[in-house]
Amino acid sequence: MMVNNMREQLVKAGYAQNSRPNMQKKGQQFDFDNFDVVTEAEKAIKGLQYKDRYDNIKIDVTTSQIRKFLTAVNVVRNKVDLYKAKNKGAEALSKELTAEIKFLKVNLLYQAGRTAAVKQFMTVSKLNIIIDGIGDSLARFVKFTKYVEALVAYHKFLGGRD
Repeated sequence: MMVNNMREQLVKAGYAQNSRPNMQKKGQQFDFDNFDVVTEAEKAIKGLQYKDRYDNIKIDVTTSQIRKFLTAVNVVRNKVDLYKAKNKGAEALSKELTAEIKFLKVNLLYQAGRTAAVKQFMTVSKLNIIIDGIGDSLARFVKFTKYVEALVAYHKFLGGRD
């Protein structure tokens, strides 16, 4: 039942039934230029919604699970803010910060491996693909942080549970 439910949610989020949304072709970059943070966050959270047997709208991933990832993002964001203050006008991040951003993916994958709801959240929100596309770009990282914040906000607004 969980597999069918997940398929329905992925289709509802705009993915074809036979597509592999968490995979990208080698060398393909995530398109940050055409990525609208608010629209994509709403689409992702709505893609997680389903009706239970009593016709109540549910979202399996909890606010705590998403906020745990947001906390990890904010730790890196604070380091990036310090870097920006020391390096005025910088557009590229240091190698150390770039490595910490890539490590956010490890954090996310670990949580996804522990809980099916987080794995589904990661797939629908494309967070793992987005992290791969950040590279050393300061602007892309800022957009990513806003996206994660928007995911938390939409989750809460659309009835996500604590």
